[in-house]
Amino acid sequence: MIAKLRRFLRLVAADVLYYLGLLSLWHLVRRKIVRRKEVCILGLHRVLPEEQQNRSNSLDGIVLREATFVKLLHYLSRRFCVLSLDAFLKGETQESDRSKFCCLLTFDDGWRDSYTVVYPWLKTFGLAATVFVTTGLIGAHARIWVEQLVGAWRSSPGHEHLRSWLDTVVQEQGRVTSLEEIIEYLKHMPAEKRQCILRQLLPMQEERHRHDEVDQMLTWDQVIEMSRDGIDFGAHTVTHPLLTYENDMTVEQELRTAKHILEENLGKKVRAFAYPNGDWDDRVRRWVEQTGYECAFTTRQGWYRSGQDPYTIRRIMLHEGNVTGRNRQFSPAMLNLTLAGWD
Repeated sequence: MIAKLRRFLRLVAADVLYYLGLLSLWHLVRRKIVRRKEVCILGLHRVLPEEQQNRSNSLDGIVLREATFVKLLHYLSRRFCVLSLDAFLKGETQESDRSKFCCLLTFDDGWRDSYTVVYPWLKTFGLAATVFVTTGLIGAHARIWVEQLVGAWRSSPGHEHLRSWLDTVVQEQGRVTSLEEIIEYLKHMPAEKRQCILRQLLPMQEERHRHDEVDQMLTWDQVIEMSRDGIDFGAHTVTHPLLTYENDMTVEQELRTAKHILEENLGKKVRAFAYPNGDWDDRVRRWVEQTGYECAFTTRQGWYRSGQDPYTIRRIMLHEGNVTGRNRQFSPAMLNLTLAGWD
């Protein structure tokens, strides 16, 4: 109920501010008066046709419908200068059309739909993008553990098994009450501990990944084809652990190995990194710099300004809920409200 009320208020605020011209005024002040050399980095995960979205085990917060994505690209192509990663790192924002903001499109994890859905539409609009891949999952018939868990939850036997475990955790922790909270609980621990728990929770068949399932990752052939066609790639670790919960040896290995694997397969230097789940601290940030990356992207909301720390770059994370209106269609008003920082 609270979530529905919050969304309703956001929709009303978006429409009022947008159609009164206040969001346009915000853009004007930001661009013309404050004159900040800013770049809006947009972060996405998955783009799926509606039929596939209904079959996917990904949470709603990381999915954009294909129809929404197409309208988003159309809007960006008219209102923004969409940069390549190279142009962004070279600071070429000053040379772009001064009447437009600059933006960088990024995609996390390395889902198969980055090739089957995103890539064709990027070519149609002639837009650049950067994909951050979890190298250990590329070409493997495996899912990220979150999708495995959601799949088990949605199956009757799996739900019963998870509910039983959940009751135990609630007694011990006193705070976990839903699937989303189970996922958050499992995120915030070392990967080895999480895997021990998941081995008990997930039926063996949940670890197998059928060839015809929606929740597949990219193959190396697809990555190489996209790279040769101008799509930039960055690293997102090897196994997708939250690095702040791992020891130094694991952090270094995840960073160096992911970079090395990508460079070997692409035949070019890998310059950028995205923190899994956006989690970072000073220790992890230092490791990213020491292992040879030139920049790193978080999920902290905000715009990147020239001169800020290149290893803690903020992004605006987009999903179906913060770019669509009451009719479930792409809404410029909602997008602009999200870009203004109300999410």
